[in-house]
Amino acid sequence: MFFFKRKKSVRNEEAQKKVEFDSSNLPQLIKYVKKYSGVDLSSKTDVLTRRFTTFCKQRDIDSFNELLVMIEKDTSLRQKFMNLLTVNETYFLREEIQLFSTVELLKEGKKKVLSAPCASGEEVFSLAFLAHEAGVSEFDIVGIDLSSKAIDKANESTYSSRSLHKFQKEQVLKYFEALGENYRVKPKYQRGIKFKVCNVFSEEFQNLGEFDAILSRNMMIYFNEKYKLKTIEVFHKLLKPQGRLYVGHADLIPQNQLYKKITKDRLTYYEKI
Repeated sequence: MFFFKRKKSVRNEEAQKKVEFDSSNLPQLIKYVKKYSGVDLSSKTDVLTRRFTTFCKQRDIDSFNELLVMIEKDTSLRQKFMNLLTVNETYFLREEIQLFSTVELLKEGKKKVLSAPCASGEEVFSLAFLAHEAGVSEFDIVGIDLSSKAIDKANESTYSSRSLHKFQKEQVLKYFEALGENYRVKPKYQRGIKFKVCNVFSEEFQNLGEFDAILSRNMMIYFNEKYKLKTIEVFHKLLKPQGRLYVGHADLIPQNQLYKKITKDRLTYYEKI
């Protein structure tokens, strides 16, 4: 009897050792993320180890090496993994000066605009609201993001009062319908808008069509010089002649021969050469 118990205990210990999580392949996983999305995570290894480990254990994945093999083959799992990397905290009417500048293009008949990344859709809808205020109701605004969770929220078009803080009460009533404690964009203001899960470095992205303006704010801050240059190159291919690229204040554009930098008062953008 004693021998049986001891043998069982040994087997349990061996099983415990067998399923002990192996995080040794983190550098290769970070390298894969960088190649796939451009995001350099090498300075955040401690946080990532915990986050990625939790992700794996929830799916009975025993190592980062196993995860790497699986996300290369399983697009659904890869998407869930990539959702861990994105930050989608934003609000309506952010960087208004760029939005108003884009509306001026819409008024001139330049109707195609791309928001990349669009997060959960606040930027896209802000642009649509301002366009309607300016008397423009026909446009084609596409919002893309790496995160499927963000795109799901954008398609739901439902937001908390927190993200609406820059609106006056009458504007909230005009653009939204109350939905419990949240607010949903009225159908009228959803026309001409499309949201799509898409990676800016994918072939799918290059097939989105041509645009008069691209808004890409606070994405390139996560890229090194190589990927920043790669990003503005793919944007250049999608922009129409003399199309405009708007970036965030912290997005540093590398030296290039693709764009001309335009500064007017507090507004800065890059015009395709």
